[in-house]
Amino acid sequence: MEKKYIPFLSFLLLFLVATPFESGLTIQNPGWNTVIPSTSYLEIIVWSILLVILITYWIILRKGKIISSKIFAVHFILCLPFVFYARFNMFIRMTTAENSKAILEFITLLDIVAYASLFLFLLSQIIFIVYIIKNKR
Repeated sequence: MEKKYIPFLSFLLLFLVATPFESGLTIQNPGWNTVIPSTSYLEIIVWSILLVILITYWIILRKGKIISSKIFAVHFILCLPFVFYARFNMFIRMTTAENSKAILEFITLLDIVAYASLFLFLLSQIIFIVYIIKNKR
């Protein structure tokens, strides 16, 4: 396998991991009062962004350009934490849904991790966009 396929295949795998099969694509409590959990919105947003990234990598691959391995590595590594947080947030919240002081402190720590991973995810998207704009010229 050539090196030029690695970015596309890596983000394809990340895209498949981020696909919200059980929570984002279903509505809980069907009927008059339908509720879509807020974690599902997060999963769908991250999934949509990854779809755009995947399409962009596909276009770059079709044009025959090779992506810098350093830029790809930074982009991929910075995307990983938030994708995993968005994907498994619902499971983490469900397992920690107790009324204990230690659990509440853990949830606060989890929120800090979430904001840090969101910052890294947004930073990776900015780096990717700047890279694409510079390469276009």
